Amino acid sequence: MATSEFLRVGGWWIAAGAVAAFFGLRRWLALPGPKAAWDAVALRLPVVGRMLRAVNTARFAGTLAILTAAGVPLLRALEAARATLANTVLTRAVADAISAVREGSTLARALGAAKVFPPILVHLAASGEATGELAAMLERAAKNLSREVERRSLVLTTLLEPLLILAMG
Repeated sequence: MATSEFLRVGGWWIAAGAVAAFFGLRRWLALPGPKAAWDAVALRLPVVGRMLRAVNTARFAGTLAILTAAGVPLLRALEAARATLANTVLTRAVADAISAVREGSTLARALGAAKVFPPILVHLAASGEATGELAAMLERAAKNLSREVERRSLVLTTLLEPLLILAMG
């Protein structure tokens, strides 16, 4: 059987297998255990991990800033902001932080203990707690993290553009 004939006949089987693998992987990652393992690995990836962490943390800090500025109690605001996180590792870290804050710890100390949040968030939260401007500092952290995401994505697209041109050529 010639190669072109194999691709013509077997191409459908390859395509069907790829589609089945894709949907199988999605279902497998919907399970709690594999999703948590995947999220932990994703956060450790060199470029993508920092982007995922920054995107999730910016969303978390922005939501927390809005809620605390509106006068929502910190524990309720943390619960609501936790729901905005897509990564289970970060979600678990916020749940631990909620427990620590409930027991009397400061927000900055609780977030810092998890060792998964960017240092800028922890430092600005500590500064906000010390000055009584927690909402403003959380908003500043969210803006800084959002700018970092924009900067990194711009660098990433700048680096990938020549590779895509070479691949297409």
